[in-house]
Amino acid sequence: MTAILGSIVSNLIEMVILGAVAAAGIICGRKFREKKDAEKAAQSAASEQKP
Repeated sequence: MTAILGSIVSNLIEMVILGAVAAAGIICGRKFREKKDAEKAAQSAASEQKP
């Protein structure tokens, strides 16, 4: 019985860690995408102003 509980606890800890890594990746990816889009928009606006 203790082996089963130990396995469940181990799996739950692993799931939480993997979920945290996935969430961090999503947050970082979103921030990098927003930064890249902002730079691209600023570059596009600058190129439109040139005659």
